[in-house]
Amino acid sequence: MDYREGPMVSVREFCEIYEIAVPIKKEVCPVCEGHGIHVNPAIDSHGISSEEFWDDPDFGEDYFSGRYDVRCNRCQGLRVVDTIDFENCPPGTEDLWRLLTN
Repeated sequence: MDYREGPMVSVREFCEIYEIAVPIKKEVCPVCEGHGIHVNPAIDSHGISSEEFWDDPDFGEDYFSGRYDVRCNRCQGLRVVDTIDFENCPPGTEDLWRLLTN
């Protein structure tokens, strides 16, 4: 793919927006690890202790059966996400990206 015809990535820094045409590749979603689903964050975002499973065995059974699973909020269930293909970018693109996004 000619990077000049690729998708545009917008980076906002203060009041300026930089647009960079970059090649995109698909990668396994880092949130659901390619499953398309994960436990609802409202259930376990605070962490779950073994006591919670001990106190309520039905909760543990439901939890591990997938009852509280929801479609992944990052990939929307597609199991993959678009990421910048830095290996096929013009020289300096990755450095510029890191500078603008850090």
